[in-house]
Amino acid sequence: MSSIKELLARFKGTPSDLVGVDISNTGIKAVRMRKTKEEIHVVAADILPPVNLAESATSSNPLMELPQRLKARYVSLAVPGNGSTVKLLSFPGPFRDSSVQKVIESLGVDDLDNYRIAYKLITEGHGKSESRVLAVALPVDEASGAPTLFPIARPAPYSLEISGLASMTAFMNGPGAQAQETAIGAIDFGDNASTFTLFNKGVLSLVRRFDIGTDHIVDKVQESLGVDKETAQGIITDGAFDISQSVSEIMEPLIKQLIVSRDFVERREDCSISKLYASGGVVLSRDSLDEMRSSLGIEIESWNPFEIDSLTVAPDAIPEHLKGQEWRFSAAVGACISTFEEE
Repeated sequence: MSSIKELLARFKGTPSDLVGVDISNTGIKAVRMRKTKEEIHVVAADILPPVNLAESATSSNPLMELPQRLKARYVSLAVPGNGSTVKLLSFPGPFRDSSVQKVIESLGVDDLDNYRIAYKLITEGHGKSESRVLAVALPVDEASGAPTLFPIARPAPYSLEISGLASMTAFMNGPGAQAQETAIGAIDFGDNASTFTLFNKGVLSLVRRFDIGTDHIVDKVQESLGVDKETAQGIITDGAFDISQSVSEIMEPLIKQLIVSRDFVERREDCSISKLYASGGVVLSRDSLDEMRSSLGIEIESWNPFEIDSLTVAPDAIPEHLKGQEWRFSAAVGACISTFEEE
């Protein structure tokens, strides 16, 4: 986070050759992009075997060896953010330097030495209007472990953020950019946690993280049907078995919170959420999407992070075996876009 940026402060401008790397239990999603004055080119993407972050912290050798086609000069990292705190905070009037301490206090973390803290001003208040600030506290163990995957040579670590928030960045440059006059939502399902965001007229109105992810659905199917993990993943994907009861048990507490969050934003901002976009492993589960559709009463669909107007995708950038799975790259794409937007 900030420490990485400080090390690179001597370099002018942002990288033009960058790889976004999203770290998860199911694999390393990597997307290489090059930025010119006119546009951003997606030159390569792939999913690599998972790595152990705990091992990287004690190793002096690179644990993450990227194929040559993905080896950019710099890497923007996205991590699951297990144990992190994410809050959208409101402060009366303009946001001043003195407000930073209030941001830190509002995060409610016990020991600041155990966290990396960052924030971003979403809207600047004027007069009686409020300033909105997105604030994050990421456990230092996870924040420190990810950059050590690349201890020498290229790519050099440039930035670090939580995967769910990186997906939000990609979303706001994709479907979100086309819905500037309405209210929409996005939910990104990670392995162990989900990130839910709502936007009204292009402005972030709510962000919440829930300790329910795709692994919980897989575990429940394993338990219910007495199968191994790989078989459970296949059952969820192909829909050959009726697993609606298992899915319902896992999804019910999450959906209740989604409904509460939606109703809160709709009342506060006098709007109506028209559509919810889903990314992450759950989009392969028809039962999971059906459960959300019926309970929320709104349209839910997946989205392709490569279908962003500012991106030009090379014909051979996405391997054939990953065609149709583009949604898996949302955080990696968002990590790159976040870096390019800093310019």
